[in-house]
Amino acid sequence: MPADGVALGVDLATATARCVAVDLRDGRVLASATSALATPRRGPGGASRQEATYAVVVTDLLARVVHELGPAAAGVDAVCATGTSGTVVAVDGAGRPLGDALLYDDLSGADLAARHGLPTGSMLARMAVALREHPDAARVVTAVDTVTAALVGRAVASDTSHLLKAGLDPVTRAWPSALGALGLERRVPDVVAPATVLGEVSPDVARRVGLRDGVVVVSGMTDGCTGQLSSGAVGLGDSVGVLGTTLVLKAVTDQRVDTPDGTVYSHHSPDRTWWPGGASNVGGGLLAGRRGDELARLDEAAAARGPAGVVCYPLPRTGERFPVADPSFAARWSGEPRDEVEAHRALLEGVAFVERLGLETLARLGAPTRHHVLAGGGSRSDAWNRVRAGVLAPVLAGGPVTVAPRASSAVGATLLAALALDPATDLPAVATRLLPPGHRVEPADWETDVLAASYDRFLGLLPDIHDPRPHPAEGTARHG
Repeated sequence: MPADGVALGVDLATATARCVAVDLRDGRVLASATSALATPRRGPGGASRQEATYAVVVTDLLARVVHELGPAAAGVDAVCATGTSGTVVAVDGAGRPLGDALLYDDLSGADLAARHGLPTGSMLARMAVALREHPDAARVVTAVDTVTAALVGRAVASDTSHLLKAGLDPVTRAWPSALGALGLERRVPDVVAPATVLGEVSPDVARRVGLRDGVVVVSGMTDGCTGQLSSGAVGLGDSVGVLGTTLVLKAVTDQRVDTPDGTVYSHHSPDRTWWPGGASNVGGGLLAGRRGDELARLDEAAAARGPAGVVCYPLPRTGERFPVADPSFAARWSGEPRDEVEAHRALLEGVAFVERLGLETLARLGAPTRHHVLAGGGSRSDAWNRVRAGVLAPVLAGGPVTVAPRASSAVGATLLAALALDPATDLPAVATRLLPPGHRVEPADWETDVLAASYDRFLGLLPDIHDPRPHPAEGTARHG
């Protein structure tokens, strides 16, 4: 039988933490609360630290949400937490932090990474730095692990998703060969798959926050993955483009898709599908500094005018991660826009062209898409959504582009809780039950051919990049 109680989803971002209560019968959000986390601190040698008060903040959030739920709090069955990938903490035997967290962008382990042939920003090297600073630590874990340990009242297992960037194989649970040389061999947590019951909320914590006895704590996935979950892009052939400050693309396929340089990497979902993806530096950050009324005016004018006469790869600064992996790659334009409306339209199209390039790259690697979901703050722009739908139409071969009405990592965590409570079901079924349907975006028919020609010109800006479009025999048949 489907779970029919209430689940609490917790999202640990970098600056804030959020908790939501979701009705597992129909997906309604019954209560929510948000709190600030400690301000990150930058230091010499690339250090990026944060006071590891995650468990204290989350306990307070749970109490606030339970209070808002009132009598409905008696129906809470599970808690699941998600967080930013790559943040690590040295802990004692009970899973309590021994010092500050090393944030996902901490580079103070660059010397260790270079010595052991790891990438400069290696999560594994960051874990070794945490151990170097706290040599008596029992383990080095993720920020989310400190929360689940505090809720259960003892150290608990981590999950394969939050540890993926440390080099953990999500299927075999094998760690990289550098683990021993870094001194971490006996200092890493046990690992389980996402949506696994880790234990129950301890009686002490349950009493303090107002929960009944027997509420289970469930292993999560990274915030990128739970954001994907909440978008509904969980079936084979689905993909999602999360357009915030940057653009993150993820797809769903039946085979593992990774690239040797780590540009594309795959999370392993609880229902054993693979979620490959990558992140570009293009995105809504290109429009930072514009007021909301300015953007609305430019969107309206750009939609009325139609496709731009110039094309661009619109990076905010030098360096790109995906679909072009080149730290020296800079923004490229085919010419000068004739006014601010054309410049705005070209930026909207340029991000959509990068999105298409990314999806075609994933298709060539073995992850074709037939349904693309738009999510993130950028998806609130109807004009941008129509541009994206028009640019992506050739990739989808008639498949829909839809907008996720409620993409939220905290909500996504509650889907994992629902799956743990009812392991006989699967993620698509859970998503169908708990998520509102997205609305379909129809491109302007007269623009589609023009945008396709503009995309060819966009590819012409990239003479060093092979044409990523699948050959006729490739990609599209696997999920047909």
